[in-house]
Amino acid sequence: MWGALSGLIKEIKRCEAGGATMAAVTMVFVGIDVMAYLALPIGRESQRRADFIAWVDAYMRGNPSQPYQYRGLDVYGARCSLLHAFGSEADFHQDNPDAKIFGYHDGGMHALDLQVSERLIIIGIASFLDDFIRAVGTFLEATQADLGLRARVEGRLPKVLNTFSVKQ
Repeated sequence: MWGALSGLIKEIKRCEAGGATMAAVTMVFVGIDVMAYLALPIGRESQRRADFIAWVDAYMRGNPSQPYQYRGLDVYGARCSLLHAFGSEADFHQDNPDAKIFGYHDGGMHALDLQVSERLIIIGIASFLDDFIRAVGTFLEATQADLGLRARVEGRLPKVLNTFSVKQ
């Protein structure tokens, strides 16, 4: 069952290694959606915006030396922008003027220049990918400490996409 999560991480790493960095970023947003689904409270079977935001706020941390630390609201806006428009800005940003707008570069350190824009954050893709992978690890540690969370996650894991090799 847990192989679906390791498969997701491997897929992100394959994208990054193959130079498909924006595909890797897209997979991180898909991954956060998956994690939010797994963490849902009992009695709910579909995640909402608030669940995505709560998962990011609970588990996703950047290195303390980074000039930007993740906020679920910002990451959700970036998700909407990339998945719905393959861009950096979406209707979400019009409705949520305090949400940061993500641009991306292929390095590690996030960047911001408040004199240029108070809303624009340039996300270092390498750090973003690593931070998500660490967040998944932190989430999995939480499932070991919280038996109720573990039961919910294990009950939902069979519904997460899993791929298998087939010998021809």
